[in-house]
Amino acid sequence: MATSSSLLPVLLLLAAAAAGSSSPCQLSCGGVDIPYPFGIGDKSCFREGFEIECRNKGSTGDVPVLPVPDDTNDKAIWVLDLSVAPLPEALVLLPVAWQCFDLAGKRTGIYPGDVNFNQQGVYRISNTQNELYVLGCNTLVYVKGVKIQGGRFNYSYYTGCVSVVNDTNDPQDGACAGLGCCHVDIPPGLTDTTMSMWANNGAWSHANQSFCPCDYAFIVERGNYTFRASDLLQSNNNRPMETDSTMPLVLDWAIRGNTSISCSQAQATEHVHEYACRSIHSLCVNATNGPGYFCNCTKGYEGNPYIVDGCKNINECKRPAEFPCHGKCQDNDGSYDCKCPPGYHSDGDPKETPCNPKLPNSAKLIIGITVGTSVLLFIILGIGVCYMLKRIQQKEKERQLEAIEKKNGSERLKNVKTLLLFTKEELDQITNNNSVPLGKGGFGEIHKGTLSDKTEVAVKASNQVTKATLDEFVQEVEIQSRMMHRNILKLLGCCLRVDVPLLVYEYAAKGSLQDILHGKSSDQKREPLTLRSRFDIAIGSAQGLAYMHSYTENGIQHADVKPGNILLDGGLVPKISDFGLSKVFKAGKDYTINVVGCLAYMDPVYKDTGRLTPKSDVYSFGIVLLELISRKPVGNGESNLVKQFKRVFEQDNTGKELFDRDIAAEEDIPILDEIAILALKCLKKKVEDRPAMVSVASALVMLKVSWEEKRQCFSSTSGNLGLFEGAPPRSDSLGK
Repeated sequence: MATSSSLLPVLLLLAAAAAGSSSPCQLSCGGVDIPYPFGIGDKSCFREGFEIECRNKGSTGDVPVLPVPDDTNDKAIWVLDLSVAPLPEALVLLPVAWQCFDLAGKRTGIYPGDVNFNQQGVYRISNTQNELYVLGCNTLVYVKGVKIQGGRFNYSYYTGCVSVVNDTNDPQDGACAGLGCCHVDIPPGLTDTTMSMWANNGAWSHANQSFCPCDYAFIVERGNYTFRASDLLQSNNNRPMETDSTMPLVLDWAIRGNTSISCSQAQATEHVHEYACRSIHSLCVNATNGPGYFCNCTKGYEGNPYIVDGCKNINECKRPAEFPCHGKCQDNDGSYDCKCPPGYHSDGDPKETPCNPKLPNSAKLIIGITVGTSVLLFIILGIGVCYMLKRIQQKEKERQLEAIEKKNGSERLKNVKTLLLFTKEELDQITNNNSVPLGKGGFGEIHKGTLSDKTEVAVKASNQVTKATLDEFVQEVEIQSRMMHRNILKLLGCCLRVDVPLLVYEYAAKGSLQDILHGKSSDQKREPLTLRSRFDIAIGSAQGLAYMHSYTENGIQHADVKPGNILLDGGLVPKISDFGLSKVFKAGKDYTINVVGCLAYMDPVYKDTGRLTPKSDVYSFGIVLLELISRKPVGNGESNLVKQFKRVFEQDNTGKELFDRDIAAEEDIPILDEIAILALKCLKKKVEDRPAMVSVASALVMLKVSWEEKRQCFSSTSGNLGLFEGAPPRSDSLGK
């Protein structure tokens, strides 16, 4: 049998590994991983139809793109993310379709949004992850499916919507139900974004619409666009929605080839040399959006099923939140075993049901002695036996609970005066038997509760305490219990008489800053966040960290500063949380070692030296600041977001193109630049060049005061934009 071209990348990778060299295929571009069947460069690096090109986009740097016929850098389709499992998806940027008109209603320009990104037929526009938006004041726009012959209509389906406006006050921010904006779901099978746009015929006249000169239409990832009236009703020279705008869109992909085949056909003898699922632990799944198939790893494995040995075994025992075990966990190839320890048993599967102690030997002896006695003696002694048995069980249970409590550090924590100690029964009552889940932490679920004084709390499962981890757990609890600050999440108490200690915190109603900025899931709409709110979140977070560094005894460094560890209460007051990696400064030292936090926010100095200092928290906070003003994710490895900000400031001396559109009003660009400059100071490579956390907090307070003064002045002068032409003083003398 001849070797298929689809096998060449796998063979090349194996050959390179055998020779002790790196892969000849480029595995990433612009911070985006390029997993096979996608590839860059030589045809042996990718499967037909899955070519990716790595192009230089000037100040943006290298970016991955989908090649299109006779394209230029301006027309190439920017790839933001590629996924091979569990769902085959590609997140790309596609242009917005538009048409514009003069006052007489004559069309002055049009672009229907057609892009030939599907030359080999492998892509379909995801009908579950996207939706169609139409913006306009007297507009009908629709897309149509595959052309057919002999049917009632020319195409297999049509979908679109109508948007009208009678008055310039009709469109409202966030409302998209027909007044200036409409949106609909799209059907499966769609292969391009070409829009049919009605213009100046019949009832669709655009004459005398100076307030609404253009129509727009685009398919966009769900939750990634929120309508703003300013996108529609601005003048031609000051319109946020430009005619060269792009929107993120999710593409489904599958192995289709020239003849789209199903899993059963692909696995047949005549097609086996083209079969894409190469890993020994892979399986074939028929595509649901169009013909063809894709590959997944079988249960108990994860990775890339398109390459040999790409599916790796999952160690379920290291993921207790996903794979529970109430006993002793043992990982197996593709699965795991869970058994109760000696002396314990479960009424069901220990994966689902807790392990309980078996009946003590002393109780069995008493029961044995009483068996065989007369009925009268049994009646007389029965009450006593039951009483003794109950007492023995109670003492055994109490002994076990005391042992568990001691194992969890009770002897060392009993003198912490600010810490309340709860029993399991009390927490069951406080949480109403865990009836209100708040989410999952690193080790288990978090539940909402209410104390007797009506104080709302969050009850969180900590990690399993062992002899090796006891010191770390006790130190974490001691650190949190001694910190009293408005911007530090308060630890109220704990329950130690359980296998996994339970920690009781004050309740943060809004969840984490990570969820607020980017949403908990892809289909969740992001919560609006004003510049004032972002200022307050940044200032509060900085003050909380400054308190840890400077105002607690000996000083404490957090070591894992990121949006996921900044919680927000109902008033958006930030609370620094998760102190599992925090370290107390030792006398005579200004650094700690052996700490591993989130790599995307990690100080590069730590990677080189293994030493983590308070200035490492400053570095991580600098990335959080950039994320706050851009609302962009940080990326992988050394933060891609940091590289982007450094690049635009070196080239343009402003971060305008990266700021979040929701806060990037023209008059606020100078203050946003100042925040970005402060963040970049926090990100200096030399530790001694970074400001202290106290200085960062003070600088943010001064920037907010300056911004509010200019805002007030702007308001009192009826919108004189000239007041914002100058930027506030740059804090170049910021203390270290």
